[in-house]
Amino acid sequence: MATPRTAFSQGRFYGVPTVERRLPAVRVAHLSATISADGVEEHSHDDAHFVLATHGRYLTTAAGPETEGPALVFNPPGVIHRDRFVGAGGYFLAVSFEAPAWRALAEVSRSPASDALRLTGPAARRAALRLIRTVLNRDAEAVTLEGLGLELAAQALSPTPESDHPPPWLAIAETFLADSFDQPIAVSDLARAAGVHPVHLARGYRRWLGAAPGERLRARRLERAADLLMAGRVSIGEIAQAAGFCDQSHLNRQFRQAYGVTPGEFARLCGRRPDVSSVQDEATTAA
Repeated sequence: MATPRTAFSQGRFYGVPTVERRLPAVRVAHLSATISADGVEEHSHDDAHFVLATHGRYLTTAAGPETEGPALVFNPPGVIHRDRFVGAGGYFLAVSFEAPAWRALAEVSRSPASDALRLTGPAARRAALRLIRTVLNRDAEAVTLEGLGLELAAQALSPTPESDHPPPWLAIAETFLADSFDQPIAVSDLARAAGVHPVHLARGYRRWLGAAPGERLRARRLERAADLLMAGRVSIGEIAQAAGFCDQSHLNRQFRQAYGVTPGEFARLCGRRPDVSSVQDEATTAA
């Protein structure tokens, strides 16, 4: 195959982001396709990336002859391809790993993918769809996106032998979360405390706890906020800080999403009088 005319840098595609989150080693974006099928040349990318077509007719050459249909595709760094949308109105999720970060992940794999893959299994599709839902949420934390990105990365790495019992490191990781939930935490911090690789940790959390590490972290923070609201000794703003949220508005949105009521409403249901009026409570939720 001829050398491509275009080599995209990390996170760049034939499309413009409708939403994008940039983390230290991974970039997650939902993009609108901007180039017609005829205008897409053979090209490569400096990074490793996953693409899920979320709307429109999509053509891919991954894992064989060119085919059309809903596709979740993985391309390692430097792989030449001409995947593209037919017609206007195409949208896609793109999850990009910097080449050095991907090589570090692949080093712990028995047989990392060296060519394009078309991922058709339900686990891969669920991991991608969870990422779409999360990146569209303005309150999505970096640790949550990082963990979900690693779950998706695991689909292009060799499978881990299954066990019938939760691994010992899981209890260590959960203890670390319980002790440190009010501090900024990355998946790498949690993996380091548990003594496992971040991909292994993300995959284990999903299998044994049914959630990403970031989701477990958020649950811990919400539980702490609820405990403090029931005690009724400090203001909601102080509770937000003590529970590890950015501010009161962040706590209000997350609390309502999880429990269906605002922190102020929850406190009043518990017979407490938080240091915020019902008007202020609703205003910060809508912010």
